[in-house]
Amino acid sequence: MKSEIFRFLYYLLLLSAVSTFVSEYHTQDKTYLFADSGITEIQSTHKSFFTSYSEFWIRILFESGGLTQNGEFVYSHIGSRFFATLHLAIFSIVFGAFFSFSLSLLVAYLKSDSLYKFVFFIANFILSTPIFIFAIVLLLVFFYKLEWFPPGGYESGNMYYVVLPGVALGSRIFARLALYLLPEVKRESNSKYVQLLLTRSYPWSHIVRIEIFLKVLPVTLILLVLDFGSLLSGAMVVEEIFFFPGIGKSLYYSIKSMDTYLLSTLLMYSGILFYILNRLGFYLQKYFSGEYQNAP
Repeated sequence: MKSEIFRFLYYLLLLSAVSTFVSEYHTQDKTYLFADSGITEIQSTHKSFFTSYSEFWIRILFESGGLTQNGEFVYSHIGSRFFATLHLAIFSIVFGAFFSFSLSLLVAYLKSDSLYKFVFFIANFILSTPIFIFAIVLLLVFFYKLEWFPPGGYESGNMYYVVLPGVALGSRIFARLALYLLPEVKRESNSKYVQLLLTRSYPWSHIVRIEIFLKVLPVTLILLVLDFGSLLSGAMVVEEIFFFPGIGKSLYYSIKSMDTYLLSTLLMYSGILFYILNRLGFYLQKYFSGEYQNAP
């Protein structure tokens, strides 16, 4: 436990230094922001790295992250968008996990090579297609043609607004999990353990739904935890396309508008999330490995 705390503190110091450097370096020259107003020169505000670094920690610890360019406290801004991103992330994870498990287990249950190849092809096709193309297709079909879902926006707790962006993000989770699950489920279906269960007259449906499912679940949970971390950090492209007021859109705005305080805090937030969920995945892997090693 003590080593984990020190590991986190070392990571936090490095992350804060990188966040400060990147945000300050990116926002040094803001001349182009004033191009349309005819202003060609603006006052330089270059600071030393140590000055920026100390100011960063003062803002983080004592000033609620400082103020955005719109005059809003950074923490308040992130907090107002976090629950929208959390809602979207949960929907995407559930969508991707449900369909990847369902189709992979269905392939095993039917013992269909044709369905295996079809799902494998669809998964590869989704991963090889840029997500913005998939998002635009969803808009054209389900908003423009069918008029089933809104083109964007968000209302707190309303599932209606997360379906299209959630499907866009969840489709890639489905594809990644399916590429792992399909061969794993097939391998487990042909294992000696499953053959033993068949000789003892266990129903094939029970073997697929319970035995094979539980065998492939641990690693899949770890993959889902890692995906959840990336989703909680925001999805800039999808959130921008669907006008979704989440963390990803805020990150895009902070980069575009050169908002130093918001950008540095969002980089810090994303890095901490990645660290925590990656460490959680690591400990889940250790737990499941120990469980199986100690199994009779």
